[in-house]
Amino acid sequence: LAILHAQPRPGDYLDCIYRREKPGGRWLYDREETLFGPVDPADAALVEELAAVFAALAPHPDQCTIYAPLAVGCHVDHQVVRQAAMQLLEASYEVLFYEDYPYVVRDRAGLPAALERFKTSGGWRPRPVVLSRQDLDCKIAAVAAYASQLGVLFGTDGVAAPQDVSGALDGFARFTARETDSGRFAERLWTVTQAA
Repeated sequence: LAILHAQPRPGDYLDCIYRREKPGGRWLYDREETLFGPVDPADAALVEELAAVFAALAPHPDQCTIYAPLAVGCHVDHQVVRQAAMQLLEASYEVLFYEDYPYVVRDRAGLPAALERFKTSGGWRPRPVVLSRQDLDCKIAAVAAYASQLGVLFGTDGVAAPQDVSGALDGFARFTARETDSGRFAERLWTVTQAA
């Protein structure tokens, strides 16, 4: 977080694999396929709570932008956060949704599927963001600092070298720049367009 000049806001929120319906109750996501399926109805309260916490932490809606996962790949934790962010959108916050890496790369059909699955009344509009080399290097450094996930995201056999991270994110930024005609490096955010 220091690399991004961000401050942590810890909470008592567990990753999906550790969540139960209630203390001692059934596991909500007890198999690999449930991690990438529908959000368990027992997580509805979590969505509401996160939306309230995010709103309490954020400045007034006209003074900030919220960034949230688009939930490409359907990871349930990403879906929960996206649902909470949609509530903030309805409360007049500007919310920009990012393409979830690595899911957007692993399955090129995942992005259009996510946009279709999470339909909005007004539809989605892409917002390409041109990245400088310095921006991209900062992003690479921040991702590389997330050591517990590097093998899963970038490596084979659960191991990732620094060049794996750099090469993958550099390649994705170049690909996105070409796809969106947005300079040398880019990422693409998505915004909900208002219904006419």
